[in-house]
Amino acid sequence: MPKKNISSFELTALINELQVLVKGKIPHLYHQEGQALLLQFHVPNKGKQLLKIIPGKWLCTTTLKEPSLHPSGFSMLLRKYLDNAFVKSITQKDSERIIVFELEKKEKYVLIIELFSKGNIILTDEKLLIIGALEKQEWKDRSVKPGEKYLFPSSPLNWKTITEKEFIATIQKSDKKNLATTLATDLGLGGVYAEEVCLRAQIAKNSLSPQLANAECKKIYSSLQEMIALLEKPHGYIYAEQITPFPLTNNTPLKETETYNEAIDALIPFAKSSPYEKKIKSMEYMINEQQDAITKQEQLIIE
Repeated sequence: MPKKNISSFELTALINELQVLVKGKIPHLYHQEGQALLLQFHVPNKGKQLLKIIPGKWLCTTTLKEPSLHPSGFSMLLRKYLDNAFVKSITQKDSERIIVFELEKKEKYVLIIELFSKGNIILTDEKLLIIGALEKQEWKDRSVKPGEKYLFPSSPLNWKTITEKEFIATIQKSDKKNLATTLATDLGLGGVYAEEVCLRAQIAKNSLSPQLANAECKKIYSSLQEMIALLEKPHGYIYAEQITPFPLTNNTPLKETETYNEAIDALIPFAKSSPYEKKIKSMEYMINEQQDAITKQEQLIIE
């Protein structure tokens, strides 16, 4: 299954389902170097629940428990602070691929999971002073290491809260090559959901964003809001190359699951892609670039 990570859109669906873990307690956690972090919860009226976290890729509930034979130093650190901690809240940072767990024992702690770039897991106190991190990282505008204040990366537009007026202005002033690219990058929807918005709004994905009328932008915004509403009660739809929280237009899933977490749990996190797959992806990208160039030339001819 080629899917390698999840988008911020998909993360929202997962976190909506993970609300069942709130008020649960963490009696155990497991981690082995280079593997997933596994948190075990005891949730009132639901019993034992397992959460698998793969930094830089995804997180999801799971039924497969594989305790590490050689616990990592990071897991020992987490056990020291989080054994029997209660979950106060699980949230997504704006529309970023960042999950924030607010936890409480005698003291309050914050566990931050980053799914962008190589990913990371960071434990802080309630004032976001870093206690420990899976990976020490130095960025241009922030440092992730013990003793430093954790700073969230600067956020682009938030597709969750953007108003219709802001949305129209963003579309019409975009310098991206087409509408789908504008939605995927400027709004952070990713390619799959950018194209899905266009299909639902019945607006060509290759349209030039600045040329769209207000009425067309309003249709696109309305379609986006409909899709956001579907994330509140997601299911799993498994396709050949995608796993989505709602069905894609003009596509028939290979399999459906009751929850989106269940569908994501079917992914193999550390599988390596073959060189042939990379070549195919490269050729598909070239074809898309050429098709976009043809569309632009056809529009110029018409003009």
